[in-house]
Amino acid sequence: MSADDSSRLASDPPPRDDHDKVQPTVRDALIGAAIGLLLIYAGTRISYWIPRWLVIGAGLMFVGVMSAFVISAIWTKVSPRAHRIMSRARGHVREDPQLGTLIRNVKAEAWEGGFKVRDRTVEILIDGKAEPNPALVAYARELVADFDTFERRLNDYLAQTAKEWASEAPELGADISALRLSSIKLRSRQPVLVDFDGPDVDVYWSCEYADGNFSGLDFDS
Repeated sequence: MSADDSSRLASDPPPRDDHDKVQPTVRDALIGAAIGLLLIYAGTRISYWIPRWLVIGAGLMFVGVMSAFVISAIWTKVSPRAHRIMSRARGHVREDPQLGTLIRNVKAEAWEGGFKVRDRTVEILIDGKAEPNPALVAYARELVADFDTFERRLNDYLAQTAKEWASEAPELGADISALRLSSIKLRSRQPVLVDFDGPDVDVYWSCEYADGNFSGLDFDS
């Protein structure tokens, strides 16, 4: 972490609450598409050539944009399920009694899953090609089985690190205090990589875990 990074983050405006934004819905898009169809129909009733095609063009734009939004929204909802179905058909799914469903990520040469922690899901990634690495699977089971200890050590580490950083960069200290565990990545011959969700979605936070200890908290943007 450089001094420039610290000053840049400290000068950033506080993140806005996304709940205050009005988000379009599929219903809104369908209404917009209907308006587009009405414009197209109205355009066909205009006798003058230029106004006719201006109105029809506006209608086509409405229909195209709104249809694309609907398709995108539907795909966002069904794609995880579709990905799981396709992975299962290719034999890229493993069911673990403790870790749950693991899905192969061929590009990353790893297997992905997740487990529930109270109000959220923590993602887990385990190195492996045709099969998840057996030693890492066993290690992942240990972490999940004693997750309360893992989480307690993590919270203690973050609290101590936030206190240390706050003396030099109060803004960063506050960011560390707001970090939430998002994923655990078990890698061959490397420490476990722990990723976080933070107050700034454009800043990536992570640290390492080995031999029961956390270290190396850092960020990138």
